[in-house]
Amino acid sequence: MSDRKIRSPLGDEEKREVWGEFADREDEYLAEVEQRWGNSGAYTQSAKRVAAYGKEQWERINRDNAAIEARIRELMDAGAAPSSEAAMDVAEAQRRHIARWFYDMTHEFHVRKSHLYVEDPRFRAGIETNTRPGAAEWLREAIAANASRHEPPPALHDHAP
Repeated sequence: MSDRKIRSPLGDEEKREVWGEFADREDEYLAEVEQRWGNSGAYTQSAKRVAAYGKEQWERINRDNAAIEARIRELMDAGAAPSSEAAMDVAEAQRRHIARWFYDMTHEFHVRKSHLYVEDPRFRAGIETNTRPGAAEWLREAIAANASRHEPPPALHDHAP
């Protein structure tokens, strides 16, 4: 077993059930993740959390993510603008999902990560496979709008004479 394998109570067959194609390319993907983000706090936090997840947790993660993807698809099909309240709500649901299961996800970090959805073909496929074409851009815009609505108001300056 490679040092890069996610330390998990799951056996190989369970990994295939809950991780899908990731399980077959685990070493390759984890090597890339470690190379790109291995020195980050998010990587350390995610590795620690993921190592504790059994099949039930992964099934819940997958169900929750599928519900987020279904909502994105519904909103796009209905013609909802990425800046709409409903779109911002689904962006917030995605941010909280990541924060709950993987690593702390501030609004600023979510905006930075959303650029990968558009720029990296694998991230795009991860978003658009279960939603629809254009979802990567739509979600990036919804994430930016959501971050804007959570920004603290500008500080008032006391200009007393």
